[in-house]
Amino acid sequence: MKLDFYYFSYQCPLNGDMLRLLELYRDRLDIHTHDIANDFALAREQRMFFPTLTVLDGTRRYYAPLSNTFLEHAARGEYPAEQPYVPQLSPDVTTCRVAPLTMENLALACGCCEHATAENCAEKAAFLKSCGQEIYGFVHLDERGGLLGGAEYLPSLRVPYDIPRDEKTAFLTCIYLSNAAHDYKTAPLRALENHLHGKYERLLAVSDERGVFPNGDLDFFLRNGYRDMGVIFADDYCTLHLVGKGL
Repeated sequence: MKLDFYYFSYQCPLNGDMLRLLELYRDRLDIHTHDIANDFALAREQRMFFPTLTVLDGTRRYYAPLSNTFLEHAARGEYPAEQPYVPQLSPDVTTCRVAPLTMENLALACGCCEHATAENCAEKAAFLKSCGQEIYGFVHLDERGGLLGGAEYLPSLRVPYDIPRDEKTAFLTCIYLSNAAHDYKTAPLRALENHLHGKYERLLAVSDERGVFPNGDLDFFLRNGYRDMGVIFADDYCTLHLVGKGL
């Protein structure tokens, strides 16, 4: 079975882990990897709005992080099942302590992903350094300094997704975390908006209608004053909207 793996450099700290996992299946799958970081035409062609995209046999699209279970199914010639991640989210905005995300505390952001390692955090750090920023977003911390949530961005000109891009537009690459009891994402998002005010004229994001991957859900952004700019992609897994807010 042919497997094409498209990835946005090391914007997600799990991308390196997935590339290393794929190497273990080189003798069982016809694997092709594609870094879209500087290939905007390929990202547009694949209608890619996630940090990774896996395509089996050129037709079956998958969005979740790769796993041994997924690859074992594919190696047996089976198409794995995939369900969107749709957790229950609270609208109760909670604010503890918000701090800039920099190289000094980047490991906190890497920790929002399961099984984050020093290696994949270093890969993400190298990618972010190449973007020429000093602050990459904001993190929401509890009283002990543990991660509650965060919001990260890039200049839109560095984003390969098929979105409007110009010098006055920033793009929200990732926003996390919330649960059924509290909304921990609004506080770092507001801090990011304040930081970007005067540097950019608007902040864009891609949000699923119901799920939180790549970002969302859509109601979260609407509650925070973002305008729904329309559906930019839809299939059985997700319905993605472009949203934006003036700064």
